Amino acid sequence: MGRLAPVTSPITPEDWLERIGREIPANVIRGLDHVADVAARLGVNPPAPLSFVVAGTNGKGSTVAVLERLLLAHGHAVGTTTSPHLRRFHERIRINGVAADDAAIVEALDAVDAGRGDAELSYFEFAVLAALTLHRRANVAASVLEVGLGGRLDAVNVVDGDVTVIASIGLDHQAILGPDREAIGGEKAGILRPGTPLVFGGADPPGSVLQRARELEAPVYLAGRDFGHDSEGYWLTGKDDAVRRFGDVSCAAASANVATALQAAALGMEDLGDAGWHQAAGLVHIPGRFETARAQGRQWVLDVGHNPDGAAFLASQLGERFPNRSVHCVVGCLEDKDIRAIVAPLAKATTTLRFADTETWRARSAASMREAARMPEAFAGNLDAAIEHALKSSAEDGVILVCGSFDVVERTRRLLSLPG
Repeated sequence: MGRLAPVTSPITPEDWLERIGREIPANVIRGLDHVADVAARLGVNPPAPLSFVVAGTNGKGSTVAVLERLLLAHGHAVGTTTSPHLRRFHERIRINGVAADDAAIVEALDAVDAGRGDAELSYFEFAVLAALTLHRRANVAASVLEVGLGGRLDAVNVVDGDVTVIASIGLDHQAILGPDREAIGGEKAGILRPGTPLVFGGADPPGSVLQRARELEAPVYLAGRDFGHDSEGYWLTGKDDAVRRFGDVSCAAASANVATALQAAALGMEDLGDAGWHQAAGLVHIPGRFETARAQGRQWVLDVGHNPDGAAFLASQLGERFPNRSVHCVVGCLEDKDIRAIVAPLAKATTTLRFADTETWRARSAASMREAARMPEAFAGNLDAAIEHALKSSAEDGVILVCGSFDVVERTRRLLSLPG
């Protein structure tokens, strides 16, 4: 891949990245040496004096959002990178909680292109290196970096986290990460570093994760043992092994992810306090993660849960948040997802369920999902038709759930004119 041709007219990050193609072919085995070399050449690694690297099958986006707000509430400048985005690429890179503007991102991408030498970089690798560049340019005190896929070979893993986090481990992307939780755990454990603490937020950590931590002599903090949430609020274990408590404050993130973020913050910050936590909790906003809205005379819930564990958690949240109310589900997933396993908990937790076409490069038709789910009587059609069907099926006190792929949730957010 040679230098990209300069563009003189205004260009968005989406336009810029479209020129390089979406990905390296799936059958090409790549390491991280080329990404690490470019990062070193650019002088952007480490991106900040303190770095949190966050992986996980589910919950990592929410954990990152809470961590970001905790750092800001305590007066620390923070850079954040997440993926994928819902509507615009600039959502992936935030400085002090604000999305980077297009011009700054394009300038960073140009810098990466100019500094990469002969290295061939994928869409995601360009994106991560641009984020590290912007964090470094902003002189942030902390970087919070969300792993895109897996961990061991993810571009984010060129950064040595001062605190590493695995929010949870479940079955997703098995064709890439391996067939079971042990294999997937081994891939995610690739973010661990010698002597660096690991916060594990899920239940039942795979042996592959614990074994890797032992090999690296990395302290492990486990949900339910070292931190968690109970009737009195949140509790965690400090670096001095003392147990600390924080009040139970309303927050947009699930309590399990809040607890994980609090534990990680306690290991990376010296000044974590209850006042800062109270301030941070009310400012957490996570579009597409059990996002609620009132529109068109209905209560809406939008969630990007798109694997079996994510769907099961979503179903449990529906029961807690909307007991004794009818819930009408619209689900759309990509071609590589286990539709039967995703739909099973949702069908039990909802009154009606229908399927909507997805429209991305890994799109799957609603009819194909209906067949895979073995629900021949369910409605299947495009998203507009599926939502109209849900509206007609529900009363004014009903709840409409739209879930699955980022594509389906993003298009629904636009249809409902939701901000952000």
